[in-house]
Amino acid sequence: MSQVQLQPGIYTNIFPVILPDEPVQVMVTSRAKAVDLRSLRNEIDSAQAQVSVYAHNDRVYGYGQESVTFLLARGFEKSQMLLKDTPVLAARVVLEGLIASALSKGFWQRRKISPKGFDARAEIFQLSPKGITTQGKVKVFAGYDLRCAYYPAVESLGLVVDATWAYQDENGTPLNMPQMRARNALNEALVVQEEFLRGTTRFNLQISQIRMHSYLLPFAQEFHTFLLPCGGQAQLESVPFPVIL
Repeated sequence: MSQVQLQPGIYTNIFPVILPDEPVQVMVTSRAKAVDLRSLRNEIDSAQAQVSVYAHNDRVYGYGQESVTFLLARGFEKSQMLLKDTPVLAARVVLEGLIASALSKGFWQRRKISPKGFDARAEIFQLSPKGITTQGKVKVFAGYDLRCAYYPAVESLGLVVDATWAYQDENGTPLNMPQMRARNALNEALVVQEEFLRGTTRFNLQISQIRMHSYLLPFAQEFHTFLLPCGGQAQLESVPFPVIL
């Protein structure tokens, strides 16, 4: 349960992200000069190098602990830049840094960030299940659906945090909704998720408050600060953006 006290009002599930004020070093090349990005990513994977590359508009960016050594020989150049000047890139490095921090704490990842496109999104889950159903012996894992984007209306980067769930059988095999219904485990799982009231199939009308105070606010507190893969540190505000009526 969160210790953060929200002022009266309506809040979003979007937490402001504070980027470093100092420039960070990234590797940059023009899109015209870049080799095929799929081939480059395959090289990075084969070498198990700590390097990420991302293309946006007419530029290709590279970052990570081994990016200088790996990318200088492939036509990239060093560049100092303020992340706030390139919000799309900032959203990616923020999410990558946050996920790396979560994985180091024992979380596991389901949805991974797409290496291309604008969708900086991923799903991570707690190491231990929140509960195990009596019917079907299904493990119910609590997790977070994370998206990062720039919001021009408030001139800020924001992290969207949603509670999400994963199901596994006793052997750790993922289960989908039809499989949950076949095991007669879905209603019990929804009780574990606090969406149904215990002992009933009635919807919990307090679920929005529970999500905010038991999941979203504690997440923002746990990951208040984290390192970025391009260097520097980001901060996650403990209170989400309010709704302005």
